[in-house]
Amino acid sequence: MKRSVVLGSLIAMSLFLAGPGPASAQGLRGRLDWMFLKRDTDAATQPFIVGPDAFNGSGVDFDYESGYRLMLGYGGPDFEVEAQFTDLDDWGDSTFATLTQELVFDTNSANPFVVGGTPGNVLGGTTAISAAAMDAFTATLDDETLEGEFLIPGAVATYGYQSKYNDLEVNITTSRRNWYRVGLGYRRVNVDERSMFGVSGLFDALDVDDGQTVGGMANDPNDGLSDAALTEAGLTRLSGGADGFDNLASGGGPDVVSLALNATTSNQLDGLQGTFDGTVLDTQYFLIDLFGRLGLFRNETSARLVETVSGSNNDASVYSRTLTDNQNDFAFATGAGVRLAVKLTDYVRLHTGYEFVYIDGLALAPDQTFRAGPGGSIFSVDNNGSMLLHGGRAGIEVVW
Repeated sequence: MKRSVVLGSLIAMSLFLAGPGPASAQGLRGRLDWMFLKRDTDAATQPFIVGPDAFNGSGVDFDYESGYRLMLGYGGPDFEVEAQFTDLDDWGDSTFATLTQELVFDTNSANPFVVGGTPGNVLGGTTAISAAAMDAFTATLDDETLEGEFLIPGAVATYGYQSKYNDLEVNITTSRRNWYRVGLGYRRVNVDERSMFGVSGLFDALDVDDGQTVGGMANDPNDGLSDAALTEAGLTRLSGGADGFDNLASGGGPDVVSLALNATTSNQLDGLQGTFDGTVLDTQYFLIDLFGRLGLFRNETSARLVETVSGSNNDASVYSRTLTDNQNDFAFATGAGVRLAVKLTDYVRLHTGYEFVYIDGLALAPDQTFRAGPGGSIFSVDNNGSMLLHGGRAGIEVVW
């Protein structure tokens, strides 16, 4: 929801409902908040690229994003029922880096015939293109282990991350006539994410035993990364010729090769939570409240990973594989906050506050990047991630 819409609604409600009358702990109440929350996360703990140009997407930062919260409640003599829904705008950011050394797809990152005197970079985990580069015997009798396959210095690595959050909770507590209230409630939290890691550059392949290439007297055959090796690693050719990718000196080269690893995750948490609300100060004009939440949830998670290897320049072949997994596990969530309210009338209050929410047991998109094994049949969702939301809110409350 746009900030202007929320603020406009708050002002309109204040003007319409302001007026004299007695306040009561019983009756109906409604609240509309403008939220501005920042997110911290432990995602992407495994680097995407390891080596002299180590790259883990650390330039990505989730800043404060706006959203809204709508609350409706009813208070009786002995209990209170309260329901609220929170929805936040998507967090999103991206970063990139230019590699100064080779990005080697196989085990030859320290082979001086392949990378010279300075060790090169490698990918941070298992990928199909790495498995293809280490295929010793393909159906077309190619031996990829005779050569080191890599992107030359100057390749560009990119990383993007998007995340969406909303939650709904319904709580039943003791009466508001006491200075504190305890209760039990149901809560549903949805966290949906997408991460995008990619690297693109000029492709080359050199003999591992002497560094020779096309035209060398002792040059080994292949001089590239074959179609057979790529498909045997679990990739499916979607378009282009069945000729793989050629090195710089080949007649079919040079080829620009791009690797993309796109992960999406969905988390749906359902469970029970205990609640605590307490009034620290309640005067004619001011009100200070504290609140806390603690719950255990069943998290229905799903994850999808798409690895795409594509060529451009002199080869437009595109190879891809898609892997999915679903799991149900437990998640833990807690949160707390403070609210300061100004009583404009007996019916209308303006308020502001600060709060945090911490959730553990999430499937975060970046953590799925290297969860796939070679061959296209091994993929297991990682749901050991956590997230911390914190920030402020401002809004209007109406009681009657």
